[in-house]
Amino acid sequence: MCSSFSTNISSQSKGNHQSSPRLRLRAGLPAEALAQAGGVTYTEMNMEYQEGNVRIEGIKIHYYRSGGKKPPIVLLHGATDDGLCWGRTAQELAERYDVIMPDAQGHGLSDRLGPDFSFESHTKQVAGLVKELGLNKPIIMGHSMGAGTTCNVAMEYPAIPKAIILEDPAWGMFPPKPENAEAARKNHEEIRAYQTEVAKLPLEDIKNRCRKDNPTWPEDEVITWANSRKLWDKALFDRIGVPSRPYEEIVTRIECPTLLIIAETGIVSRETAENAAGRWTSKSPFKWVYIKGAGHSIRREQYADFKRALYDWLDTLK
Repeated sequence: MCSSFSTNISSQSKGNHQSSPRLRLRAGLPAEALAQAGGVTYTEMNMEYQEGNVRIEGIKIHYYRSGGKKPPIVLLHGATDDGLCWGRTAQELAERYDVIMPDAQGHGLSDRLGPDFSFESHTKQVAGLVKELGLNKPIIMGHSMGAGTTCNVAMEYPAIPKAIILEDPAWGMFPPKPENAEAARKNHEEIRAYQTEVAKLPLEDIKNRCRKDNPTWPEDEVITWANSRKLWDKALFDRIGVPSRPYEEIVTRIECPTLLIIAETGIVSRETAENAAGRWTSKSPFKWVYIKGAGHSIRREQYADFKRALYDWLDTLK
């Protein structure tokens, strides 16, 4: 079932924070998104979200939030995705948590990238979002680019996260070592070319391309992924730099409990995960889990195993 979102929403503002009353995302998005994306549509999502914006150093960051008097968890999406791409993961987490899903700058309904943007800007914006929403010690989970941001928040703002979860960050890939610089540049350009080509397709063709390239993905993941292709800033790939530090340094600077989830054909190898565990210096626990049969989008490809690893670890947190 597909239709445009038609509920009337009146904005409320307080300082740098704007939010809308609670709304149910069913088959479509508000008119702003429909106009920006050329009429994207969503299948029914059986949960309610608040929707709002915060301004961090003048940049609008859009977010979705399940709300409720529950502990907060912030979900940070990967490059060219948006907040709604957390789909069923967010829906199930909302039973236990206040789930916050921001659109990173350059994605979704957040502001486009400007000349002063760097990937470190995402770090400041997540820290600002946490402050503006008054979140107390949120768990932060990120995928790919979002996992890099999650690490940066844990390093630069150690008082913010209660714990972090990393779904296949770009460890060992960026920053490239000198001997791997040309291979990294080529890979970067291949990703840019693929994502740019897909974004130019009509929405139904994007869905069909996703189904062909990812035959095991459930339909709700196909639809949210396809919609997000229409909402990312094409300047995103003008630079290489996610993450900006080698993982060998990252793991020595994180203080909070950390779960790393890796895949059979993802970015982070088991050797890298084992090396990270060996370099871990915090008194807080570090755990890594390997998911067989999954690629970089672990939760989309092997959701049951991803969920089991996630919830088994969440249950250990005090």
